Amino acid sequence: MPKKAVIYARFSSDKQTEESIEAQTRACREYAATHDLQVMEVYADEAISGAGSKTASRIQYQRMLRSAAQGEFETILIHKYDRVARNLGEHVNLEAKLKSYNVELVAIAQNFGSTSEAKIMRALVWSMSEYYIDNLAAETRKGLKEIALKALHAGGCAPFGYDVIKQQYVVNDLEAPFVRKIFAAAQACEGFSAVIAEMEMLGIKGKRGKPIKYTQIYEMLRNEKYTGTYVYSYTEEKKRAERRSKPNAIRIENAIPAIITKEQFDEVQQIMNTRKHRGNKGDYLCRGLVYCSCGEKMHGMTSKRKGNEYRYFHCSKSCGAPVVRVEDIDAAVCAYLHTLLSPENQSKIAAALKAYQTDSGEAIKEFSKSIKRRTAEKQRQYDALMQNLTSAALPSSVVQDIGAQLEALKAEISALQQSQPEKDFTVDSINAWLDNLRANPDAKAVKLLVSRIDVKYDEETQKTAFNIQSTLKAVLCKHGECE
Repeated sequence: MPKKAVIYARFSSDKQTEESIEAQTRACREYAATHDLQVMEVYADEAISGAGSKTASRIQYQRMLRSAAQGEFETILIHKYDRVARNLGEHVNLEAKLKSYNVELVAIAQNFGSTSEAKIMRALVWSMSEYYIDNLAAETRKGLKEIALKALHAGGCAPFGYDVIKQQYVVNDLEAPFVRKIFAAAQACEGFSAVIAEMEMLGIKGKRGKPIKYTQIYEMLRNEKYTGTYVYSYTEEKKRAERRSKPNAIRIENAIPAIITKEQFDEVQQIMNTRKHRGNKGDYLCRGLVYCSCGEKMHGMTSKRKGNEYRYFHCSKSCGAPVVRVEDIDAAVCAYLHTLLSPENQSKIAAALKAYQTDSGEAIKEFSKSIKRRTAEKQRQYDALMQNLTSAALPSSVVQDIGAQLEALKAEISALQQSQPEKDFTVDSINAWLDNLRANPDAKAVKLLVSRIDVKYDEETQKTAFNIQSTLKAVLCKHGECE
């Protein structure tokens, strides 16, 4: 009797279309027909990204998981793993959840099987998907950086008090006085209820059409642009305390019209900083991987003495083994990964990953069709605006508005024409990813590449040794012996 199966398909909003879902579904149905699977239903989410943790916003995906929990089917068919997520954590959580439901997830274009080596290959592909998203974001940031260096608006809503015309900031004469009133109230350590009430009475709202509230006022008080300084961060600061001050942002003095003085802004910052509460959060690179010589897990702990902070791993069973400094374990793991990801081993990993790649001809064909359709749609909008512009005498304000729309459409058409289809991983991209892990191992790299760290303490020498085991053993070893 055939097993009950369902199909899940998704296309993201940037480069794929409804045709992509049809192709994914068709390929999954062909797989089902040759593997004794009966397709009960197709779940499809349209125009939703796979980046980050966005599965909660996918209506069909969540409906499918509810059906899986009720035992309505035994197998989920997808085209590739990146259709369900491009985040390693999402994949791991989904695999555990489906296992508890006795449901199998099969990526038909990346079907690795069920061996121990296959499990590692799946984890590598999941991580490569996340790396692709990160790399794509880096390329996008390059373009935004060039825009920022010209002190032009780099997207999103303009700050309250400004308008954007042809990517340049201009003062909004209706909103700017209220920006000054808000800063004056903060400078005098007064509340903002009177300013908020006045804006509500006059019907003045924020850039997104909603009334100004205290959250928006706080953002305004931290926005250095009001002093005439153009500020743009194309990467987010790692430390939370620096996400407001933006120490590494692009700053261009007197690049945009000022609404308040720098002196007033600095004084308000000092007032706000005195009210700021700070938190202290510690993290451990090897959390959950360290084991004591007695076999129990070791947990991280932080202690403070005489103004200094010390971090250790200690045995959860309190067997009497000495604590181990976090810095010692981190150094040992970083050195281990540097050796593990040698050029020879990188070649083996890249070869193993490439062995699972599939023909991308169909995807390229669909991508070309999508680009032609979207370009034609933008061109029709452009032609219609041109006709409106030349058909009759229009007020200058309308002409200016149409001109701005034409410029935007030209830019969109140009971007579409230069778009390239998403490619499967190449040997170069795999090696670039592995080089990055080798040079800058972070917690994600450690979780992916290290399965266990055993701490051995020698009482005679009073020295600690670390036995580190890799998840890549099945890929890098043959016949039980590593080459």
